[in-house]
Amino acid sequence: MLKTIKTKIITTYSLVMIAFTSTLLLTTFLTERNRVLDLELEKSIEISRMHAEILGHEFSRYITMLQMVSYNPEIQLRNKDSIDFQLKKLLTLGKGDFINAIYIDQDLMLTDANGNTNKVTHPAFLKAEQWAGKEYNISTPVFSRFEKKPVIIVAVPILNNLEQWTGTIGVALPLSAITKKLSFIKLTKGSYAWLADSNGMIVSHPDERFIMKVQLSTTNSDTFPGFGDIVKRTQVESHGYGHYLDTRINESKVVTFAKISNLPGWNLFVTTKKSEVFHEVYEILSNVIVTSVVLMLIFLLLINRLSRNLVRPLLRLSKHVKASVNDKHHQFDVIESNDEIGQLSKAFDDAFKKIHSHTAYLEEVVSRRTQEIHSKNVILKSQNKALEDIASLDPLTHLYNRRAFNVLIEKEVLHNTKHSLPPTLVVLDIDHFKKINDQFGHDVGDDILCLLAHELSETNQSGNDHITCRWGGEEFVILIPNASKDTVSSYMTALQEKIANANFSPIEKLTFSAGVATMWPDETFKEWFQRADRAMYDAKAAGRDNFIWG
Repeated sequence: MLKTIKTKIITTYSLVMIAFTSTLLLTTFLTERNRVLDLELEKSIEISRMHAEILGHEFSRYITMLQMVSYNPEIQLRNKDSIDFQLKKLLTLGKGDFINAIYIDQDLMLTDANGNTNKVTHPAFLKAEQWAGKEYNISTPVFSRFEKKPVIIVAVPILNNLEQWTGTIGVALPLSAITKKLSFIKLTKGSYAWLADSNGMIVSHPDERFIMKVQLSTTNSDTFPGFGDIVKRTQVESHGYGHYLDTRINESKVVTFAKISNLPGWNLFVTTKKSEVFHEVYEILSNVIVTSVVLMLIFLLLINRLSRNLVRPLLRLSKHVKASVNDKHHQFDVIESNDEIGQLSKAFDDAFKKIHSHTAYLEEVVSRRTQEIHSKNVILKSQNKALEDIASLDPLTHLYNRRAFNVLIEKEVLHNTKHSLPPTLVVLDIDHFKKINDQFGHDVGDDILCLLAHELSETNQSGNDHITCRWGGEEFVILIPNASKDTVSSYMTALQEKIANANFSPIEKLTFSAGVATMWPDETFKEWFQRADRAMYDAKAAGRDNFIWG
């Protein structure tokens, strides 16, 4: 068959060109395919995380609104007109997100914004166990008795001065509101976002057949092999991705997920068909293949005349093609000729330009999304810091308030096992403070409180870990962890001398009476505080300007 040199040259050259082009296309495809996949996954994960944060911030806004209402004195006094007004106001503040607002009193009577009433019989409310150590509750979707549709209940407790549960204020968020928020997520073609609650129930999905009817499982099914492994990853990772096969349409899909803050166990998913990820790569590859086939046919017709001139330009072309495959910044040197080699060179140049252009576009999108996420995180951190300061600091003295002190007691002392000595509590009260207000006015009294708070703060900045709180009025509380009785006594004596010698003009001399108590084993904070408080009153009765151990 291969009898003539011409046939051998044509056949050999054709085989070489076929092998070369196949290798080139395969290398290009694998290199760009993995790069495109990595960039697409990074972009999809960042989109999932960004919108999970935004969704979590929305629920944080709902919680903040409810907490502001729960602090309303009229609500705590169970004023019906005020309760009705606040419930309707919540619907307005929700800007269409809320379908209803509810109030549950201490007698477990429920009232909603539409005037409906109902007796609550749920066991969790009967014992108020759901509020133990919580500032809010967000339910999984439930069917509302009044609205007859699945809703998410966002609720906060109403607590009295003793931090005891006296009622609940909440809003009902329909699943359609969540679906509407997800619809605003900007996704690539063929991608869609959906949501699953802490029980794995799908609560939002473009296909309504899945909503409240399909629950995620860690077991791989025949219909979606590989998806069970993704569900397992959501249980241990805050964000990530996975691959699975949709056997209904015989299509491989990529899923990225991210957990939602303020919604423990909830996950936001973004699903994308793999074919959509590689669509442009396949299109470029197809164009290159078509161009290569056409050019090779032309080569076969002209090989007899051009065989001696083909070797050198082909080597040059091969060098630059390989360099472009391995380095996206390589400047492709196009062979300027009107023959097939020149055409092939230009075709490869166009292909690489399209591939590198698409890669650069994806990198730019990822960079832009990352910057947007960073900007939103900065805003969220600033807002959270401002809310934390408002909730935890006394507005006059800028010391911790009673609420923040109770939280610090729980976190820093009662659960802290690294200290060898039990903590000590000091209840301090300014002597004759009422006379100061009567003689000089309340403005001077406020100045005295601020000056004393400053002195107490300066004393606590000397390398120790004391925590100071304004308990109320002229009363302050100091927590001294991990200190012996002698150390505490020395500290209190030094504090008395410092306050007595400090300038509290127009007051000639300021003194205080204090009760000191070291925590006993198995003693509650309330009992511990009462001992220190009684000791403070004993110090008052003993002539003031002293401290007594309780």
